[in-house]
Amino acid sequence: MNKLKLTLLLGLTLSLPLFAANLEKGFRNPPPETRPWVYWYFMDGNLSREGITADLEAMRDAGIGGAIFLEVDLGLPRGSIKFMSPEWQVLFVHAVHESERLGIDLAVAAGPGWCGAGGPWVTPDHSMQDLVASETNVMGPAKFDSVLSRPPPRVPFFGESTLTPELAKQWREFYRDVAVLAFPKPKGNLRLTDVDEKALYHRALPGCASNRSLRRTPA
Repeated sequence: MNKLKLTLLLGLTLSLPLFAANLEKGFRNPPPETRPWVYWYFMDGNLSREGITADLEAMRDAGIGGAIFLEVDLGLPRGSIKFMSPEWQVLFVHAVHESERLGIDLAVAAGPGWCGAGGPWVTPDHSMQDLVASETNVMGPAKFDSVLSRPPPRVPFFGESTLTPELAKQWREFYRDVAVLAFPKPKGNLRLTDVDEKALYHRALPGCASNRSLRRTPA
C-alpha cells in the first residue's frame, strides 16, 4: 500500500466517528430545513389570540418546522371571527408575529375553503370540471344523423344554493363535448347499480369534496 492510499484510508477511518456523531445529533435535533410541515385549520370562524399562541407553541415543542394557514367551514358551531374581517386580520398578524418568534415558517392559502385558488379570474374552461354522460339508443342497421342529447350538469357537491348567481349561470350553461362512444346495446335491461360509487371519476372521500363524472362542467 503506497503512502497516498494509506493517508486516504487513515483520513476516512478517523472521520467515521465524527460522521456518526453528527448523524446522531442531526437525528435528535433536526435542522429547520428538514422539519415537517402541517396544515393549520381554523374552523368556522373559531380564532383567538390564546389559541393561536398555544397551537404554535405546541408545534414548536413537537418539532414542527412550518404550518399552512387555512380557513375552512365544516358546519361546526360558528365562531365570532368572520374571514377577512378587521378582527380576523388582527389575529392573522398575531399569528405571523408568533410564528416568527417561535421559528416556525408560515404559508397562507389564497382563500378560504378546500381549494384556495379560486376566483372570478378563473374562467369556466380553466376551472375544476365534471364529466357526465347521456345515452341515445338507435335501432339499426341505419344511418344516424342527429344531435345527441345534452346531459344535465351534476349537482354541485355542496348544493346549487351555495353558488353565486354568476356561478350558477356558468354551471348551467357551460358544456364541451369530450367523447362519443358507440357500442351494441347489452341484452336485457342490465345496468350497473351505484355506478358513480364504483367508478374512480366520482368519489366523495371523507373530509374532502371530490366530485367527478362524465361531462365537463365547471365545478
